Amino acid sequence: MNEILIDVDGSPRGYVAWYNHSTNDSMIRTTRSLPKNIKFGVQRAEMIAIYYALKDNIELLASGRISGKKKLYIDVRSDSRSTIEQLQGISRIRDKKLLVMFKRIMKLLIRNGLRIVFHYVQRSMNIAGVILDLQRRGFL
Repeated sequence: MNEILIDVDGSPRGYVAWYNHSTNDSMIRTTRSLPKNIKFGVQRAEMIAIYYALKDNIELLASGRISGKKKLYIDVRSDSRSTIEQLQGISRIRDKKLLVMFKRIMKLLIRNGLRIVFHYVQRSMNIAGVILDLQRRGFL
């Protein structure tokens, strides 16, 4: 069975990033920044990052750049424990916008027939987080 390992990270400042360990591809997207001190801001940014990571990598599958769609599963890693627990069904989603993003992610997975697992990873081990830090510091 083929596995795609993807690190994701999002910033309430309006940046999301993903890194695909299988292809060494990465992307930083600019999204609308969230108001300061907004409740659930970090979780919203992480959910948006997960959505775009999946969407972009599904497009790579469709283009043939990644093969083996039928026997493929995707392992998405994030440094937001609460977001991962929400996606795993361990924690309840209390924010309406988070629930909308959750439903979009699930619809994307169902439509494409993909198997997916979500894992928490420490911040220092999240390559997408490192990419966002480098971008924030002006190195990218």
